[in-house]
Amino acid sequence: MASIKYIIGKRGGDRPEVTLRLTISNALKVQTKVPGVLVYRQYWSEAKQCNDTTRKFAKPWEVEEMAEVNKTLAALAAEVLSLATATPEEYITKEWLAAEVDNVLHPDKYETKEAAPQTLMQAVNSFIEGSRTRIVQHTGKPVVKSTQYQYVQMKNHLASYMRRNKLADIDLAEVNKDFYDSFVAYLYEQGFKLNTIGKHIKNIKAAINALPLAQRATCEFVEPKKCVTLAEEVDNIYLTEAELETIASLPIATPYLDRVRDQFILLAWTGCRYSDLGKLNKGNIVTINGHEYFKIEQQKTGAKPTIPILPATRAVLEKYNYNVPRPLANQKFNEFIKEVAKLAGLTDEVTITRTEMADAPSKGRRTKREAQRVAQRYEKWQCVSAHTARRSFATNMYKRDFPTLMIMKITGHQTEKAFLTYIKVTEDENAERMMKLFEEQEAARQSTNK
Repeated sequence: MASIKYIIGKRGGDRPEVTLRLTISNALKVQTKVPGVLVYRQYWSEAKQCNDTTRKFAKPWEVEEMAEVNKTLAALAAEVLSLATATPEEYITKEWLAAEVDNVLHPDKYETKEAAPQTLMQAVNSFIEGSRTRIVQHTGKPVVKSTQYQYVQMKNHLASYMRRNKLADIDLAEVNKDFYDSFVAYLYEQGFKLNTIGKHIKNIKAAINALPLAQRATCEFVEPKKCVTLAEEVDNIYLTEAELETIASLPIATPYLDRVRDQFILLAWTGCRYSDLGKLNKGNIVTINGHEYFKIEQQKTGAKPTIPILPATRAVLEKYNYNVPRPLANQKFNEFIKEVAKLAGLTDEVTITRTEMADAPSKGRRTKREAQRVAQRYEKWQCVSAHTARRSFATNMYKRDFPTLMIMKITGHQTEKAFLTYIKVTEDENAERMMKLFEEQEAARQSTNK
């Protein structure tokens, strides 16, 4: 979660300037000076992050000035946090922060009469064009192709929405809460799940926030409290080690299904994303103290994990003489791995709860539809995808009692909050795990007391 902290410099005597530090994650921290805003060093409260106007011996005019400065700092922190929440991480740089601080403190500088507000599609087109050369700050690399593709998908859905509503385009001043509600309802009607809708909303916000302040100042869509970025935790499945072993040992006569099965096993015992599957080859193997590891650079984050080559992984590598076949398109892989899971007999019933458009009680004759949490039942094989492998790795290592931070070093997760969404342990499994650990600790304690 993003946070703001003000830091008092050593220079400036009794009236120093402050530095604003914005923290997005452990890997992304940026800061800039707050020019022209001076505080009283002797009255500064680190805990309150402002001048303490209740201190004794403060003169009346000092108290009055401190109150005004405190008001400015509080408003600045709130505005920067709001902007950071609605801005993709690749945009958040020292230069971005300095510009936004200046925008908040000196809005008149950016109110240029000649800067006519852009339309929504103009903003989106400009954003997509810029993404082709934009450098992501915390990776130092261009925006990856998969992210650029998400931007294009967002544009296509906007264009479809406008055609249906017979709109050529929309002025940014009209991209408001009513548009937000209408567009979200449209995406639900198209069959999209809430998290997918949330990604499109987030990307539209990013496109608008990339504009100069004067052009987006009247756009209600980027206000986080009015138009929230939707997200929910979904009951995704994982495969146990026993289920992975069943898949790994399954005789498969069809060559393409055999290859897909082996690639799934590689992902399930390395924790890699599908976008990094092609890097699990001989050229990325290193030897450390007699043991072999994959050393790769993740496409999505730029992280460079060192991944142990476990027995199940080695069996697949040796089968192909360490030259694993080239990955299929992700959509095709997901289609084929379901066939493999069905052949493996993964037919247990699972319940998946998501937010979808569903019929709601209505007094009139017309059926009313609205977004609701809907529980649907599936056979387990129907829910298996490439990402199930990564989720299975995280969960199975967690159940083996490996420390969370150790697993995160392999998966490349930057925050424990993001990592824990991958852990799919039921209430019963969690209780059993706790009982097992307690019994082991109790046995060790009694052994020590003898």
